[in-house]
Amino acid sequence: MQAALEELGFGPCYHMHCCLQNPMECEMWTEALNAKFRNQGRKYTRKDWDQLLGHCQSVTDVPPAAFIPDLHEAYPDAKVVIVQRPSESWYTSCQNTVLKFTASKQLLPLYFLDRYMCRRMAPMMSTLFSSLFGAERKDPVKMKQNWIEGYTNAYDEARKVVPKEQRLEFALKQGWEPLCEFLGVDVPKTPFPHRNDSSTFDAGIKVMVKRMWVRAAKLNAPYVVAGLGVAAAWWMYK
Repeated sequence: MQAALEELGFGPCYHMHCCLQNPMECEMWTEALNAKFRNQGRKYTRKDWDQLLGHCQSVTDVPPAAFIPDLHEAYPDAKVVIVQRPSESWYTSCQNTVLKFTASKQLLPLYFLDRYMCRRMAPMMSTLFSSLFGAERKDPVKMKQNWIEGYTNAYDEARKVVPKEQRLEFALKQGWEPLCEFLGVDVPKTPFPHRNDSSTFDAGIKVMVKRMWVRAAKLNAPYVVAGLGVAAAWWMYK
C-alpha cells in the first residue's frame, strides 16, 4: 500500500520502515504506545502527531495502525482504506518477516552495542507487539491465536470509529480502480505495485542489520582501543 499511495501522489507514506530508519521516531512511538496501552505518560494530541507524521500525506502498517482512533480524532477528515486480507495469510506473512526478524539472535548483542538504533528500536517493537498481540512467544498455538485476535480487533475498531463514507474496504487484487475512485484521483497506467513480500523484507532487513553492525563497530571502537591499551600496559609492566 505504501508504494501505491505514493504513486497516486499521497507521499511520503509513513510505514514501519520509516521509523526503523529514524531511531528518534522509535522513541516517540514507544512514548505514544505506553500512554495508550499502559497509561504511562500523556496521550498524544494533534500537535504530537503533527511532529511525528506531519511530513507525510498518508500512513500504513504499524505502528500507525495501532492508533486508528487516535489518528481519526486528530485528523477527522482523513479517509481510511481498510486492506482486506485473510488472517491466516497475514499471520504467515508475519512469521516470515517481522517475527523472524525480532527472534534473530543478532539483535541481542546489537541491543548492547548499537545504542543509537537497536536500543531505541527494540523497546518500540516489544511494546507494540505485546500491546496488540500479547506477550506469548513460547506456545505457537496460543501465539497465533493472540495475533489473529489482535488483527481482527484492529479491523473491528477501525470500522467502529471511522464513518462508513470515509472508509474503503479494499483488497489488493482489486487493483487501481476502486482505490482511485475512493481517493478521487486518476487511474495510473502502470500495474498495481506488489512490493512488500518476504524476499523484499529480508533484503531490507539485511541492509539495516549490516548498518547496525557497522555503526556498533564505530561506536565501540574507542572502548576496544582503550581496553587493548590497558591490556598492553599490564602485559608490559607485570
